[in-house]
Amino acid sequence: MSADFDLERRFQDLIGRVDAKLPLSPVALDPELAEPHSFLKILKARHMNWQAPRCRKVFGMRFAVKIPSLDQMNFIIYPEPGYDAPIFLLFCLLTGRKLIAHVNVNCPFRDEAYMQKWVAPLLEARQRYASLDCEDRYPEWMLKWRTPAGIYGMLPKDRFDDFMNCGLDYLRIYLDQLVSCDAVQDQTRLAQISEAQAQFVNDIRTQDKAQGMMARMIGAEKARRIFYEVTT
Repeated sequence: MSADFDLERRFQDLIGRVDAKLPLSPVALDPELAEPHSFLKILKARHMNWQAPRCRKVFGMRFAVKIPSLDQMNFIIYPEPGYDAPIFLLFCLLTGRKLIAHVNVNCPFRDEAYMQKWVAPLLEARQRYASLDCEDRYPEWMLKWRTPAGIYGMLPKDRFDDFMNCGLDYLRIYLDQLVSCDAVQDQTRLAQISEAQAQFVNDIRTQDKAQGMMARMIGAEKARRIFYEVTT
């Protein structure tokens, strides 16, 4: 069976699944950031923020370039730091011939009990698919967020359905956990969660090379504002 490469349909399906568990309320954005115009009109981009229960922010992005052919989605759930849930991230970029994939839960803790709760169920879901391992190495700044369930790198494009279905399985498991987890009371643990979330935000703002690529298309200041005000 051939892969269905309709990334927009997949993106809307993802949003619908989140909305069913954690009702999403759109946040109004500066139009220049929500749908930035590029030089020579080579880019079509949409950036979205939502409010949701138990979440500090939910971020979504769709990004397409005609030449070279690029079709991208990015989705991040930032939980309220009053809960010990990890940050959820799902990224997919389709080129003419390849799939660049990334899905992970960025964990504030690494102890056995935490990994058993948040990561082990994802590993079980991943076993339902043929190997999604990639030879590509994580960028240096991402190594601290790597988990055994994380998928990162370049895959054959015909693995698109498997990757997206696995990512949506991860999302379903993550949302069930987030909806049911208790608020954290321990002040030391709360401080550690806030520190981890702040580190991830700083990493995205200062280390993610996508900001530089976007800057070449829409200008450095606008790209910076998107990464600082919308993405994080």
